[in-house]
Amino acid sequence: MAELKKTVLGKVSGAVGDIVFREREGKNYIGLRPDSFVPGTDPASVARRQRFLLSLKAGSSINSVAQFKSLWTEVTPSGLSPFNYIVKTNYRYVTSTSITDLLQLVPGGGFGVAISASSVDRTNVRVVVDPIGSNTGIDPIIEPNIVSAGVIFLSSPVDESVDLYSILTVVSSAQVTSLTEQLRFDAFLTNQQQVLFDKYQVRKTFVALVTLDASSAPVHHSSTILLS
Repeated sequence: MAELKKTVLGKVSGAVGDIVFREREGKNYIGLRPDSFVPGTDPASVARRQRFLLSLKAGSSINSVAQFKSLWTEVTPSGLSPFNYIVKTNYRYVTSTSITDLLQLVPGGGFGVAISASSVDRTNVRVVVDPIGSNTGIDPIIEPNIVSAGVIFLSSPVDESVDLYSILTVVSSAQVTSLTEQLRFDAFLTNQQQVLFDKYQVRKTFVALVTLDASSAPVHHSSTILLS
């Protein structure tokens, strides 16, 4: 049994797969589950495992978007990986069966945007935003491009061929940064994503805008936006 020097989710206990978490005298420990171990089947135990697994899946999806990972890397405390910090931050916004409206794609607050139109279908996530304005700290000369990136949370599958939920990631092509004109972003789904998209009845889509410098490194970001 090894001691966890850095905690990711606060005080944890229970099992996920072959890994067992225990909390003793205020310290967290991790070890392998014994062969004779039988996971709890009561509703509370099952719900805890499902919540933990969904938070890992959400964190993995956010971390897989290069622009988001770069932003989280800048604020991740020493001793944690960006992925672990994303999971820790968003654990409170995940339930055993769903992701709440407060999911954070990006760390902390960002510049505000007004969505004038949006649509999500099997081929494209479209976002149209009103002029961003000049009070955001964005310098179009230093940040010549801007993208929209996000995740689509899929639930209520139409058949048993897929998991109870899936998460798709989407990133638009880069647009020229403008603070005074309306901007439109189109993030197209791949063929495989379209097939998965069709297998679910409920979709919840989150996006954030990220400005890029001349080397395509993120500079500023909007707050996380839940598309209606």
